[in-house]
Amino acid sequence: MQDSEHINHKIQESDKILLSTHENPDCDGLGSEIAFYYYLKGMGKDCKIINCSRMSSKYNFIDPENIINLYDSKFDEWLNSIDLAIIFDIGDYRRLKEIFPLIKSCKNKINIDHHESRNESFFSFEYIDLKAPATGYMVWEYLNKYNTSSLNDIKVANALYAAIITDTGSFRYSNTNPKTHQIASQLLSAGVIPNQIYQNVYENKTYGQIKLLSLVINKLKYECNKKVCYVVISKEYLEQCNANLSDTDGLSEFLRSIKGVEVSFVLTELKTDYYKMNLRSRGKYIINDIAEKFEGGGHPLASGAKIKTVDFDKVISKIVNELNNRILNGN
Repeated sequence: MQDSEHINHKIQESDKILLSTHENPDCDGLGSEIAFYYYLKGMGKDCKIINCSRMSSKYNFIDPENIINLYDSKFDEWLNSIDLAIIFDIGDYRRLKEIFPLIKSCKNKINIDHHESRNESFFSFEYIDLKAPATGYMVWEYLNKYNTSSLNDIKVANALYAAIITDTGSFRYSNTNPKTHQIASQLLSAGVIPNQIYQNVYENKTYGQIKLLSLVINKLKYECNKKVCYVVISKEYLEQCNANLSDTDGLSEFLRSIKGVEVSFVLTELKTDYYKMNLRSRGKYIINDIAEKFEGGGHPLASGAKIKTVDFDKVISKIVNELNNRILNGN
């Protein structure tokens, strides 16, 4: 049985179905679960999207009917009675936070993802395609096989287009393949207006984000003959700029865009002795194995981790040394 056939079989025999994605959800996870929601609702399923953390307000446009729920204990009874959980773009099931203990006993838990899974034993089945540029790309393939008409629903089309453009950097990243453009073409035929999606995602910066950018530009640090660029964003910086965590989105890509920089990383203080790391590579150097050394992971050229440490300088030295060895000796 093919992977998609197994998923279809489980959906057919299930009534109550949970859809969810990782904490601090991005457009790929959000778009994937939204598209699947309308597909399942069209089949008459009792389906809910329940996420463990709130999405950035800039993504509100892909949820015009407010179908995304933020986890609350009021959902516990429903979660304890589900027949099937389908999780998107997760990488590590622990990124479901308080939701994962509640669905642990569910016999049918499916992971649909384009990241390498680190926790195979949690899921009853995994549909993984490491070559897919986005999880939304995989969802489009599934819907195109089992319910083509759902792809003509503008809510589904907008969600999947947003998922794909964000994970391909608007088709700029090396993961973009010919089929990516074919899928985009179909979604445009369904009514997607690219400029509207682009403006919502990329031309919707907050004042806090601009203030933060102006602050950190003067605090950039370079290593390895300026092939590595990084910056540390403290809680104090965020407060000073009236910015939040989502306002740091895109900073690692911005640093990577500097001429001569091959690898960038941003360390953002979440709370005392706890940091979020975002690593980005221009293409020469694989970096996800470096993120894995800090219990993180991701794609070969775009990875991250959350790091708990009381010796912050040691963490920076370790990251820089790993990158220096990579640059000197190759992948």
